[in-house]
Amino acid sequence: MTGQREGELMAPGSRRVPLVVVGLAVLLALPAVAAGGFRGSKAEAKVLRVGTTYYISSFNPFVGIETNDSVAYSMVYPQLVQYVPGEKIGSDWASSWKSSRGGLTWTFHLRKGKWSDGTPLTSADAVWTISTVLKYKSGPTAYVASSYEGIKNASAPDPQTLVINYSHPIGPALSNLSQTYILPKHVWSAKLGKNGKGLQEFRPQEKDNLPIVAGGPYTVTQYEQKGTTAFKPNPNFYGPRSKSAGVAFTYYTNATSMVVDMERGKLDYIDSLPYGAADAAKTKPGIKVNVGGGTEVTNLGFNSNPKKSKNRELLSPRLKEAFEYAIPRQQIVDVVFSGHAKPWANILSPASKGEGWLNPAVKPLPYNPARANRTLDALGYKRGADGLRVVPATTGKLAQPAHVMRYSVIVPNDLDFNGDRQFDILATAFRKIGVKLNLVPGGDGAQAYELITAPGGKYLKADMYTWYWHPYIDPSYNLSVVTKAEWYNNSDTGFDDPLYDRWWKKQASLVNVKQRQALVWKMEAYLAKERPYIQLIVADAISAESPKWTGFQPTLGGMCKCYFTSPHPLS
Repeated sequence: MTGQREGELMAPGSRRVPLVVVGLAVLLALPAVAAGGFRGSKAEAKVLRVGTTYYISSFNPFVGIETNDSVAYSMVYPQLVQYVPGEKIGSDWASSWKSSRGGLTWTFHLRKGKWSDGTPLTSADAVWTISTVLKYKSGPTAYVASSYEGIKNASAPDPQTLVINYSHPIGPALSNLSQTYILPKHVWSAKLGKNGKGLQEFRPQEKDNLPIVAGGPYTVTQYEQKGTTAFKPNPNFYGPRSKSAGVAFTYYTNATSMVVDMERGKLDYIDSLPYGAADAAKTKPGIKVNVGGGTEVTNLGFNSNPKKSKNRELLSPRLKEAFEYAIPRQQIVDVVFSGHAKPWANILSPASKGEGWLNPAVKPLPYNPARANRTLDALGYKRGADGLRVVPATTGKLAQPAHVMRYSVIVPNDLDFNGDRQFDILATAFRKIGVKLNLVPGGDGAQAYELITAPGGKYLKADMYTWYWHPYIDPSYNLSVVTKAEWYNNSDTGFDDPLYDRWWKKQASLVNVKQRQALVWKMEAYLAKERPYIQLIVADAISAESPKWTGFQPTLGGMCKCYFTSPHPLS
């Protein structure tokens, strides 16, 4: 899903899913962009043409779960604060801020600006956005509500001042606010519908709503979910203006075609270069490849709902420990990621290390299938005549009959790596310990999430799945996705542990950094032991740029508006 899956820090939220233009359609995509607002002007040659295998599913923050949805939001909507170079919280719409009353009140001084349609951008827009999310947080706005944790209310003493009051101190208050997007009240207030349900139904990107009313550095003049989206500079933007004449954002299903287009000069930037193409691309003329430490953490996830009735043995931490010993992480690194990754075990990414949030004791178990087999033997799972292990019958309220260890694994089809190849490696490894895995095609991100949480968010049918996250620097969001409160919002595991949920609420309220760090480390270790996920690897961030352009900020991804406002042609 989107903590929002990235040195490239896509958003989480950014999560997940990360196309579809092939052959002639690819060649026609960029001229179509020009027709969307760039054609026939001197600016056309200065448009930043971006290739991606992550599509933008929506410009509605209440429904989008794809990785590039968060990038799109930051390009179009104001944020109070954002991550800036150095991977630290810095200014966006708010020029300054301060906390008072022991962290219960935060006051933000806002830059003067206008929405792209000329309507003044004021603190009233922020108050409306915050109040609306809080009002409907148990319904239509639940998907974003965790970023508003602890907020009691908001007020606007004057058009350029915003006051946010909290019911209790929040340690990651600023980090949480970097994940919130301010919406134009004069547009969205008319879309509420009954009980706020219209908030999820509104599609800002539909043709009749273009150009999108934007307060960020760009508005949108053309949208194609699986084609090209045109971002045109917003002349009313309060911050540093775009150094390009616009951004043409083109989605590819075929990564090879994307690289060929860059080699031919049809693209200026690729936000995420396929792992298998990175080394070859380094030798291509007209392509500069950037490889850095990334934040994409891939995992083997488990349906962890304690009330499920099928294959309940998958709830056992000891069983999943045996599974982890059976996983050849290095083979996955070498084969699936062409060496551009490393084995990993933490729900957070290396990006959290700099601020001290990463527990160094959480490490991947070594590949040891012999130990995996011994553990399964000790647990009483004997092999049958076909070599597959059998789970003995159980009694009680959620009794299950004896059955073979045969499990389904949902694999989304729009991963930014070869999910089928990774599944093959896992299936072969598990067969060695007497476990049969069956691949279930997951479709795109939204379809995969429905399968994983079926039926209807009750987490009763699925066994396992493979997916990934791009965790934020601050740990709060990604630690929240395994709380009961995030069922059918951001949770893909159905993990339900009241003790863990209490820890999560406590860490969010701690303003003493050392105390919060200690609890966060405890939570990371707990998840590594309970294993609602077995984290597999953390992948490098690989982007590519044209040597005719400069000013790229590949380590920041969509967490900073400078990601797309900074690049500009050398000429």
